[in-house]
Amino acid sequence: MARRRKLEKEKGYEFKIPEFDEKAFIRKERRNTKVVFLSFCFAFFIAGVSLFLWSGMSSPYRWPLILLFGIFMIPFLRYLMIKLNIDVSDFGKKEWAGTFFTYFLTWLMVFTILVNPPFYDDAPPRVELALLPCVQEPGGSIIIAAYIADNAGIKEINLTIIEPGGGVIYPSYLKKGNIYIWNYSNPLNLIGDFKVKLTVEDVNNHITKLERTFSYSKDAIKLIYPRNGTKVNSATPIRFYIDKNVSEKFLPICIVNNETINLTRSGNFYETSPIYKGWFPNSNVSIRVILKVRHCFNQCFNNTVVDSSFYTFSTENDPSIGSEEGPKAEVELPKPKRFSLIPGFDFLLLAVAIVVAMMMRKMYDRD
Repeated sequence: MARRRKLEKEKGYEFKIPEFDEKAFIRKERRNTKVVFLSFCFAFFIAGVSLFLWSGMSSPYRWPLILLFGIFMIPFLRYLMIKLNIDVSDFGKKEWAGTFFTYFLTWLMVFTILVNPPFYDDAPPRVELALLPCVQEPGGSIIIAAYIADNAGIKEINLTIIEPGGGVIYPSYLKKGNIYIWNYSNPLNLIGDFKVKLTVEDVNNHITKLERTFSYSKDAIKLIYPRNGTKVNSATPIRFYIDKNVSEKFLPICIVNNETINLTRSGNFYETSPIYKGWFPNSNVSIRVILKVRHCFNQCFNNTVVDSSFYTFSTENDPSIGSEEGPKAEVELPKPKRFSLIPGFDFLLLAVAIVVAMMMRKMYDRD
């Protein structure tokens, strides 16, 4: 570097700082400020127009059509600048891309805010209703759980249970956040189908109605083979019928001498065997089947279906009885899931992240 400077000096080269055109600089900065301000104003205007169009569209097509509308408005921003005599003659692809990007992200953020309360609400309450279980044995209870949410607010919740004989029950609920829980114990031990009717109304008088059915049956769980009281050995399969409508997923187990053994699927039935630990040779063994059921919103609720019948088997003097560990569970019960209430909220988060990234990049480039 020192040698280069020496050679330049010997050749009579003199470095000159280019003249700074202050007026041109100020003029350019003012123009850029106008462009940014106009992009924001145009984005707010198009967001308002988009809200008007949104209110007249059906739900399945709203977001795709509105996104296309927001994109198709981009060329009009350039036309508007020319009409307002903003000099953008020196704008290249990079400048136009930044301007259009500023407009689009601003429009997306503003519009997402506008389609949610307190500015707008045309959606009924979001309601998910679960019955746990859908088929219960006499003596058991039914848990009725509902996830209820609304952007504007809930005004009224009514749940009725219509019994097989025509009786109507209005149970009270327990509230945990957005989860509402009712418990029905069937004190009269009625058998048959029960109807559940849930009505939810928000503060803007939008209503959601849901109807479900559960039942009580003595045959929700039933011994198929062998007969109750039969003598069994280590190779005897003990099979049960389980009503498939109990729940979408359930974990069947049996209790033998305080040992829990998982039942395994065998065709249309579920079975176990005296070969598993908990059984003893040359003795009378009592067995009871239980179904574990679970439903999850952002939190989980558990219940059981307990066979209303006990079964007793006499075992042979077989040394293999009770010699093996029970099988592993074949079913994994549900886990909590994430709920998002605000429509387009993921788009908003993405837009904010991109804007922050662009601002950081510009600050880095300046440095």
